[in-house]
Amino acid sequence: MVVAGLLVCAGCTTGSDEDRGSDPAPQAALSLASLDLGWSRAQALDAGDPPPAPSGVDPATYDRMAASLVSWAEATTLDKTVWHSASPIDTVADALPDRAAATLTKQAAAAVSPRLAVANVFADGVTVLGAPQVTTAWQVSKAKDEAGKPYVVLELQTRAAYEVRMGADGPVRVIGMLRVHGLSAYPDTTEDFGVSSGWQEFGAGDCTLALDDQLVPESDLDETRADLKAFQRVGDADEVEMPDLGDDEQVDEDYLRRCRAGQA
Repeated sequence: MVVAGLLVCAGCTTGSDEDRGSDPAPQAALSLASLDLGWSRAQALDAGDPPPAPSGVDPATYDRMAASLVSWAEATTLDKTVWHSASPIDTVADALPDRAAATLTKQAAAAVSPRLAVANVFADGVTVLGAPQVTTAWQVSKAKDEAGKPYVVLELQTRAAYEVRMGADGPVRVIGMLRVHGLSAYPDTTEDFGVSSGWQEFGAGDCTLALDDQLVPESDLDETRADLKAFQRVGDADEVEMPDLGDDEQVDEDYLRRCRAGQA
């Protein structure tokens, strides 16, 4: 049986000096300064110039693809209105040509985490502290469809390190996000671009992003440091890379089921 009582006092404290020694120690912070990534904080996306257009690709079409990718990447990564948005696709779609926006909207609706499929979205209790530190990389390639018709794929990757705080007085943490934005075009394409995308988090709670479709800091500080070390390696590179994940780390329906069952 539990008995609850109420003690009313003026100017009183609870416990003695000896009692204070049993208070839990404050959690250690993990900040952008402590990581010393050497990257710049980004208010706007400085993606640099894309690689030259491959032979046979219309220069005007290629320029439109590159400009659309920069606008798209800035919306997913730096637009503060998407960081806590219930519907980030509304903002992100505005950054794309109409048909590409419709394709992305359809793709996101079928994703396990539809908000994270289109933007870097944080839980309501997570405060983003200032602008993230960001690096970028471009990649262009040529491929053929099933009918043998050639097309070009232009991709822009953002690598964003966000300094965050959980709750009003929680510890500072860092969450890293890799996001690839891709558009493809046939030789006769002018506006109807193909759309591809992918994302990967570092230092965030895995099941939260599957169950709640949002980012919160990982509670295990050692695991976070190891994650962010791998993230920094990608962010320092000149090439687009998405580190290989095991089948059990893919955010898919099976992963969602395991999270719901407490098995992930």
